[in-house]
Formats: sequence, C-alpha cells, structure tokens
Amino acid sequence: MSAKAWFDISVIQCPNCRHYYADASWYVVEIGADIECGVCHTTFNTKKNVTDRIMLNLKLDEEGKVQEAEVERHLLKRKKQHE
Repeated sequence: MSAKAWFDISVIQCPNCRHYYADASWYVVEIGADIECGVCHTTFNTKKNVTDRIMLNLKLDEEGKVQEAEVERHLLKRKKQHE
C-alpha cells in the first residue's frame, strides 16, 4: 500500500534575467521574502514575482520515499484579461 504527501510550491521568476526558481509557498507567498538571484545577483521580492502556485502530490513507497510526483492542481488565481 502506498501513501501520499502534498507540497504547496510556488514558481517565481527573476524580474531581471527571467531565471525561474521553485520554493515552498509559505516562504514565497505567506512571508513574501526577498531573495537574490543566483544568476544575475538581483535582489527581488518573491511574492511579487510568482508565475504559478501548485499543489504537488507525492506518491510514497512503504518506507516513505518519493516514487512519483504530479501536479494535483493549480492554486494561483488567473488574472482576468481586460479588453
């Protein structure tokens, strides 16, 4: 019998060089921490640069080791496009 675990993650993008990162949503969205890009060294706010937020479903084996990961659902509300 396999078990499951879930992980709420956010994808962020450096506003300067456009490099992507993924981190725990509590750090990105709830705290809104500033980070330094490892590529261009620009410091930016994570919350203001979120491109996606997902619930990741982790399928575990009997020893609690991850065997598979899949996107359970997207949590980020899409912005309405104005005409």
